Amino acid sequence: MQQTHTSLQKRRTVVLFSAVLITAVYWLVALWYTNKGAYSKDLVVFHLLFGNGDKWFDLWQYVYQFVVTALLFWLVPYLITRFYLKEDFSKLGLRLTYNKQALMICAVAYPVVIASTYFSSQDPLIQSEYPLSKLIGTSWMIFIVYQLVYLFYFLAYEIFFRGFLQFGLKSEHAGTKELIIIILIQTVLTTLFHIGKPTPEITAAAAFGPVFGYVAFRYNSIWYGMVIHFVMNVFLDLFVLNWLHLLPQNIF
Repeated sequence: MQQTHTSLQKRRTVVLFSAVLITAVYWLVALWYTNKGAYSKDLVVFHLLFGNGDKWFDLWQYVYQFVVTALLFWLVPYLITRFYLKEDFSKLGLRLTYNKQALMICAVAYPVVIASTYFSSQDPLIQSEYPLSKLIGTSWMIFIVYQLVYLFYFLAYEIFFRGFLQFGLKSEHAGTKELIIIILIQTVLTTLFHIGKPTPEITAAAAFGPVFGYVAFRYNSIWYGMVIHFVMNVFLDLFVLNWLHLLPQNIF
């Protein structure tokens, strides 16, 4: 069915308004910290809900954050798309596609990404922020389980910003100008999302926003950028733990 001007405007209005609103709600319930000391932060809403516990609460608050991310950035956009807009959620760049060129680009990007995280991980500001909980250095088992749960954060993040937002604003026969404007909107929102993070990370968000946005549109899929994003953060955690001499010494 050909997309009408009215349906396109409705979708764009709903997507843009809900994206800004969901991002604001997310910041309040999952990014509002207090006690921002080195290597120690308290997630305000998490502690309001669950009180204060032992040292492991520092790790559980990030598990809570990842769950909230999946709910707000994955489930809510799905419900809006499926039941309000009555459109196919998988068309928002979520279908797994095979593209040889994209895979080759990823293969080249991985060494570059790993090298860049190696150097950025030596920045004291980055070391104060990552890993989100230094307790993942307690054992390799905790580190691996944490990263697997962390994966859902990146899935939800890419689904929301590069899928729901970008593809939700895109018309059926979008031209270059329209795609550039949409990528700029996505980049502005993802950069603002990182306010409160270390300055190098905010700069990186502004730089990588257009890159991941272009890749998503170029290959009609968010998955290539998502994998690179996730791999980047796994190695960042590893390198920071190494510099801080907190790499796990035990398997369990």
